[in-house]
Amino acid sequence: MADLHLDLSETAVLAMDFQQMIVSANAMAKQHNVLQKAKAVLDGARNAALPVIHVVIQFRRGYPEVSARNRMFSGIKDMGIFITGQDGANIDKSLSHEEGDIIVSRPRVNAFYSSDLQSILSSKEVHTLVLMGISTEWVVEATARYAVDAVYRVIVLEDCCASMSVEVHEFTIAKILSRITEISNSEEFLANLQ
Repeated sequence: MADLHLDLSETAVLAMDFQQMIVSANAMAKQHNVLQKAKAVLDGARNAALPVIHVVIQFRRGYPEVSARNRMFSGIKDMGIFITGQDGANIDKSLSHEEGDIIVSRPRVNAFYSSDLQSILSSKEVHTLVLMGISTEWVVEATARYAVDAVYRVIVLEDCCASMSVEVHEFTIAKILSRITEISNSEEFLANLQ
C-alpha cells in the first residue's frame, strides 16, 4: 500500500455530484460499486476529523444563474432540473450528509466557479484535496484543473469516480488526470488514515 504522505490537518475530501438524479442515471457507478466505496471514504474521513465537503449542482427557481449562451446549462434549464430542494437534486440517500459535513452548491462544471468553496478551504487551511464524483470527465476533471492551477495538491480516488462509459472514465484518468494529479483509490486512501 503506497504512502500518500497525507498531512491530515490540511486535507479535505470533496464528494461531487453524488445527487439522486445523477447517480440513478449512471450505470458505471452501479456496476463498479462507486457509491459504496465513496461512503467508506466519507466515513473514514469523518472518523479522522477531515472536512467532508459535498459539492452539488443546484440552481435557484427561474435559473437566474444560467445564460442563454451557456449551451450545457441552458439544456438543464429547459428540462427544469437541479433546482435547490428538488428530490433529484438532493444528495443520494446512500451518501447523505451528516452533521458537520459542508454542502457547497455550484452553478457551473468547476466546483470553485461562483461558489464559496475557496473561502471554506482557505478558512480551514486546506492544501490537499481528495476528489471523487460523477462524472470523471466533467466535475472531477474541471475541479482538478482549477485546483492544480490554484496550487492545491490534488488526489483523485479513481474507484470513487464514474462516467457515462468506462472508456471515457479510463481515458480521463489515464490521459488527463494522471498528468496533473495523483491517482489513488479508496482502499489506499483509507489505509493512509490509520
